[in-house]
Amino acid sequence: MLRNKIIVFILALGFLSACIKPYTPKIDTETSSKIVVSGKLTNTDEYWQSITLSKSIPLNENIFEKLTGCEVSIWDENGNEYKAFESQSSPGIYMFHIDKENIKVGTAYHIHILTPDGDELQSEPEIMTKVGEIKPPQYKIDSIYNGAYKYYTRGLQFFLDIEGDETSSNYYLIELVSTYEHHASYPREWYYDGVIHHIYPPDSSLMTCWTTARVPEIMTLSTENLSANKFHNFSLHFVPLNRDYLTYGYSLLVRQVGLSRKAFIYWESVRLNNNQNASLYNKQPVDTQGNIKNLTHPEKEVLGFFSASAISEQRIFIDAMPTNPFPGCLPEVIEHGGLRDIGREKYPGFLMSDYKGGFLLVYLSEQCVDCSSHSGTNVKPNFWPY
Repeated sequence: MLRNKIIVFILALGFLSACIKPYTPKIDTETSSKIVVSGKLTNTDEYWQSITLSKSIPLNENIFEKLTGCEVSIWDENGNEYKAFESQSSPGIYMFHIDKENIKVGTAYHIHILTPDGDELQSEPEIMTKVGEIKPPQYKIDSIYNGAYKYYTRGLQFFLDIEGDETSSNYYLIELVSTYEHHASYPREWYYDGVIHHIYPPDSSLMTCWTTARVPEIMTLSTENLSANKFHNFSLHFVPLNRDYLTYGYSLLVRQVGLSRKAFIYWESVRLNNNQNASLYNKQPVDTQGNIKNLTHPEKEVLGFFSASAISEQRIFIDAMPTNPFPGCLPEVIEHGGLRDIGREKYPGFLMSDYKGGFLLVYLSEQCVDCSSHSGTNVKPNFWPY
């Protein structure tokens, strides 16, 4: 009897699995592709500021579509217009400059966009709010636990003390930009492209690089319901010691951005949506309501938020620390076919020097001899102190 029940159960499982079919929703490409506006006006010392215009990507595509050929202007509450021009090197990015004396806390600004299709877009006015002076970020050695692989990773945990006064904004967006130095393992000396070549003296110009990138986490904070406009030990990001970020020195630029309440609600909803893991029992995505409208076609939603934000920033440097990264350069011993084992797709195929004026039959990948092959540039940043 039990055996018969088991057979019926197995057959039922097979029937259910056979009934499962993939479902592809029908999506109207015209309505799913929306204009996206990304950027803000700030009071920083940067001469040029920028606004990025693009179109959202339908589910069945993976190509980022930039929105080019637009007329873009920033207006203030006094009727002053500041026109932007499109970058020739980066289409879809619109550059503008406003003299610092014309960027004032307490002044309202909005953006106006005219697309090549004749759509007129305009943001609601955003008043630039005062932001408290930023304090230098702190850090400490800490560990985080990886539940999936059940191990701890040691690294540096950064944190920030935030302190504003009664006249500064209670709403914050924290932006982080990291810079780290990384090295290639060998100079460029011997290489093969059907013929052996010798570079002498060896070229070490691609042995030291620096990579600068924005930390992707979205970090928001509100002190609205606290007794004072202060927050102690606000967690920033974690930098592991099992990568090469800290091996030769590390720099962190922290920007404390003052937000209006509406801008804070927007960025908080973006943060919540980005931080949700894909799961059957997740909350529904939070509506990220922006402040930009399509005046020509009000029924067309525009994504993004234009804000006028005061910024206070601080940069810190961390000296080189002992790390244990997985080696990026793994030399390959050439065996049976000799140099013919280096295919054309690997030209120029660099070889290891024997340090006696000759070379060894050891192939060096591009990552071994070119620090910029993975990321970064060999041009030293002007702020780099080492």
